[in-house]
Amino acid sequence: MHCLRFLFLAQLLALGTLILGSPAWAASSDATRDIYDDEAGDPTGPLPAEPGSQPLSINEAIAVGLQNNLDVQVNRYQPYIGELTAGAAWGAYDPTFNGDVGYNSDQFRNTNVLNNTGGTDNFDQQNITALISGQAGISALIPYWGASVDLSLDGSSLSSNQPFLPFSPLYNSGLTIGASIPLLRGLIWNEPWTQVKTTRLAYDADLDNFTTSVMNTVQQIIRNYWNLVATKEQVRVAEKSLESNQALLDQTKTQYEVGVVSKVEVVQAEAGVANSDFDLIVAKNNYRNAQDRLISDVLGDHLHASTDLLFYPTTSPQFTSVTPVDLNEAVSTAFAKRPELAAAQRRLDQGEVQLKFAKNQRLPQLDVGVRYRTGGTDGYANPSFDFFGNTDPFQPPPPAPPLTPDQRAKIEGNFGDTFDSYFNADRPRELIAQATISIPLGNIEGRKNVSKARIELRRANSQIVRLKQQIIVAVRAAARGLLASAQGVQAAERRRVAAVEQLRAEQIRLEHGESTPYDVLLRQSDLVDAESQKIGALQAFRNAQAELERQQGTILETWNVSIANVRELDYQSVGSLEAR
Repeated sequence: MHCLRFLFLAQLLALGTLILGSPAWAASSDATRDIYDDEAGDPTGPLPAEPGSQPLSINEAIAVGLQNNLDVQVNRYQPYIGELTAGAAWGAYDPTFNGDVGYNSDQFRNTNVLNNTGGTDNFDQQNITALISGQAGISALIPYWGASVDLSLDGSSLSSNQPFLPFSPLYNSGLTIGASIPLLRGLIWNEPWTQVKTTRLAYDADLDNFTTSVMNTVQQIIRNYWNLVATKEQVRVAEKSLESNQALLDQTKTQYEVGVVSKVEVVQAEAGVANSDFDLIVAKNNYRNAQDRLISDVLGDHLHASTDLLFYPTTSPQFTSVTPVDLNEAVSTAFAKRPELAAAQRRLDQGEVQLKFAKNQRLPQLDVGVRYRTGGTDGYANPSFDFFGNTDPFQPPPPAPPLTPDQRAKIEGNFGDTFDSYFNADRPRELIAQATISIPLGNIEGRKNVSKARIELRRANSQIVRLKQQIIVAVRAAARGLLASAQGVQAAERRRVAAVEQLRAEQIRLEHGESTPYDVLLRQSDLVDAESQKIGALQAFRNAQAELERQQGTILETWNVSIANVRELDYQSVGSLEAR
């Protein structure tokens, strides 16, 4: 328990910057009065601290709860997932490196009389060829346009003893540059670009949904905080009622002993004590349940089976005079700030993107490409080269005369020398321009997908209209609920004051023998009901304030909650996951 309290206090200190003060409508002013502080002698009074309990204000409950609440922890990761998904969509435009290298060696018996490789018998000769080849290149898609570009370099080395090859080894290399762009299908609204747009909108919708969940959590913490205050007050009312009924029972027993009252009145007083005892048991059980709910909201998974921590709510309920809400302004504010409406608009935007993509995919395919290649050839003189030097193909060719140094310098070179010809005026080159067209006959899939996208877009638009209507209804109900709850607090207070006076008068009558203990019990029961009604009315008033703020989408502003701060609480752990 001490560790849990230490953890809670540490979190309060760490989140001190998030607690910037109470809401404006909870501040003390001339129009604000503590409903428990009046001249009627309200027995509830200020909330006492229980031994060993942890003080907790409503601002602290919200600040710590947004760090530990399990609903927030679960929903906190979705925006990060959406952000990573949106970033991954750009991966389609990452340049791709590709390459290959290979070696091929052939040795076989010569069966061609023209392919004399030397030896006493032409048919006993062996043809030997060794080829090393490879290529490397980079290709990439161009964002937005859907075009593709590529650059590649290839090369090979061929060694052979065949006499008709002037070079052995023979070196070849080539540089190729190509580009292709779609003119109809795939232009702009291609799959990669559509994925980039839709995932970005989905990420924005995830942020809106996270904001919605935070708003709901703040409202839930507020409700459970005031519920704890109310149940604690119900315990005090029940204890006060039990104390009064016990005093009445003692008085009735004394009167019975002196013969003033009958045994029936003693039994009635005992029944009143038993009833008050039952009410106290129920009130204490409700109070502990309220403690568990608030602890779960504020401390999350730190609530265990053996947890005996109790919160002591330090924020007293206050009644604030309210004026009729400007419904037009309230609805306009809700339309501008409700994250649910913003998320619905994102879905509508996604539908528009999908419709554009479907329309594009319905078009015929017409791609235009261009490819340019330049190459170079070099090598060393083949010592077996003498293709037509021998008149008798069945005899080995005479040895070739040795090359002079000048001849060797002109015709011989290594693989690197093949690049020199890339920049010569008479360089080998190849230019290819090509257009490709493909027209789906019937195109049933394309037409049906367009119709489907249009229907989904209309559905998304209808969902926005429905959501706006729901917001209007909810704002109107919240505005009426706030006024009704304020009037209910005032009415409940008048009833409580009257019940106190009636009980006091009945007790005076009992002292003068003009009443019975049963009548006093009835008045005591009326007072308990009146006090319970007042507690419930004040709780409903505070909840109605939070409900109106929630329906207008301003509850986070009211309680100084920053969505960015709530998200950043777990940013480091998310970053570590990405780093792995």
